[in-house]
Amino acid sequence: MPVSAESHEPPGYACPFCAIAGGAEPEFTAWRSEHVFVQISKHWGPASPGHALVIPTIHYENIYTLPDDVAARIARMVRLVATAMRRGYPCDGVAIRQNNEPAGGQDVWHLHTHVVPRHNDRPSPENRWELADGAERARYAVLLRRSLESVV
Repeated sequence: MPVSAESHEPPGYACPFCAIAGGAEPEFTAWRSEHVFVQISKHWGPASPGHALVIPTIHYENIYTLPDDVAARIARMVRLVATAMRRGYPCDGVAIRQNNEPAGGQDVWHLHTHVVPRHNDRPSPENRWELADGAERARYAVLLRRSLESVV
């Protein structure tokens, strides 16, 4: 049974990820290609500094309408980001999450996948997000960019 492609974007929605895809916030972008980019999230918990988002450059609200070729590019980049985090960050593992619709926890209406560094000695950051410091976001963008260059 097909899933409805009902939109949850409010009228006049100004998509922040479309703005970033258009060149906003380059200091927090760790990687960019024609189809996907990697942005250091502006929200992270005390247990997950360097939390990254893998985002398609073209606006797709959620997984239901995502073309297979774009899904494959996103999945590949998620794997590369996870690998780069393990090599370039001080972390013990990663968590990967992609939310759809309000009931699924989605609150930005542009598909994105979270790649979250995790640590053995720190609790799960679920529901403990804080605004990240801009200098720290930029520092993690550089760390992740350097590490991605070695795995891409």
